[in-house]
Amino acid sequence: MMKSGTRIASTALVAAIGIGVVKTGADPVARSAFLSDTSAAQAVVRTAALRLVDGHFTGQRIYAFYGYVKVEATVQDGKLADVRVLEYPSDNRRSQYINGIAIPYLVQEAVDAQSASVDLISGATFTSSAFTKSLATALRKAGA
Repeated sequence: MMKSGTRIASTALVAAIGIGVVKTGADPVARSAFLSDTSAAQAVVRTAALRLVDGHFTGQRIYAFYGYVKVEATVQDGKLADVRVLEYPSDNRRSQYINGIAIPYLVQEAVDAQSASVDLISGATFTSSAFTKSLATALRKAGA
């Protein structure tokens, strides 16, 4: 059984990474959180289409339950050219295994989408969420 706060956090996570619609039911607090986070995510997607400033931009260090995630976005010719993950949970074998698989996918999806709005990777939920948040802060620094 989920607590109400958990459902709100899950709803916000889904909205922030743009993987689909979440039915929030009659809970007005959850609905409000979903709508406000969806608007923010849509704004990031819209502004990512704008020309970015070339350079290297470091995102905010985001807590991912098992450790922190911090990325650096490389913008070249006004487009997201690469994302380098500077920090990620890797202090145990399980985290190393999960992130060794998930991070390359997240990077490729972000470059392909030219945005921080990428799908969540099942099994790497915390890393995926922290990755998208850190990348979004880096892209804002680049003018998104």
